[in-house]
Amino acid sequence: MDIKTLYTLVAIADRGSFVEAGNSIGLSLSAVSMQMRALEEELESTIFDRSRRPPVLTDAGLALVHRARDLLAHWESMSASLKKGTAVGLLKLGSVHTVASGVLPLALRHLQRQGHGLEVHVTTGLTHDLERAVYHRQLDVALVTEPELPRSGLDFLPFVDEALVVIAHKSAKGASDQEVLEGTPYVRFNRLARVGNLVQEEIVRRQITVRSTMEIDNLEGVIAMVANGLGASVVPARGVKNEFPTTVRVIPFGNPTVTRRLGMLAPKENPRSHLCQLLLEALQAVTTGPDELVRKVGSA
Repeated sequence: MDIKTLYTLVAIADRGSFVEAGNSIGLSLSAVSMQMRALEEELESTIFDRSRRPPVLTDAGLALVHRARDLLAHWESMSASLKKGTAVGLLKLGSVHTVASGVLPLALRHLQRQGHGLEVHVTTGLTHDLERAVYHRQLDVALVTEPELPRSGLDFLPFVDEALVVIAHKSAKGASDQEVLEGTPYVRFNRLARVGNLVQEEIVRRQITVRSTMEIDNLEGVIAMVANGLGASVVPARGVKNEFPTTVRVIPFGNPTVTRRLGMLAPKENPRSHLCQLLLEALQAVTTGPDELVRKVGSA
């Protein structure tokens, strides 16, 4: 076993396949395969499950990757001449649309400023679809609304509780959230989304009577309709700059304000846990809790 072989192993864990690992470190597919075969023979252990395409790490392989990262970190600390590019990985990331268009760019910029060269491939979707993709290892991790029920083999790591708010055109009548919703046509946010379910549950619980005129499956579309005076809606307040146009009035939804919990959904045995931790810390650093958002809304 040598350092180059360990770098290859970590590259496979980070990139997700022998081909992509080889491309990242300048080796052919056959060279990568030969290194891994030799490593398995040397350790007398099966590191990859080759019955799956692409091959995936076995439990023994996952344990070896964790040890390899530690060994490479020590090696690099002793030799500044070694390139660290292979320690920076690719993350196949899923995200609900409201996060991808909200706090995710802020978190990635935060990582960039810290000097972390994290490369991400982002797929957007609904929470339940992304959860399924992480479970089947089609995605490394997903940023989602907290699932209703935990799924075996996956961890949910929260990074923020996000306030829900009523948005309406400034000309809309009504002092409270209920008065605005009942006195204005209702623009429904995608009911298939988990956040849409949360909103509907609260509307039913409080017996708020709404006149639904349209349903839209993306947040930007909802905001545009409201900004042009076509109705009111309930949406998550993502806390990003200039989130709502100046023609939009914002009121906290519920008392206390209803929130949704956002977090990272990841496999319990995760070969990219170090990359996920970097992203999770960045998300926590750039998000604003619901109490601060409600204070801002109340003072606007």
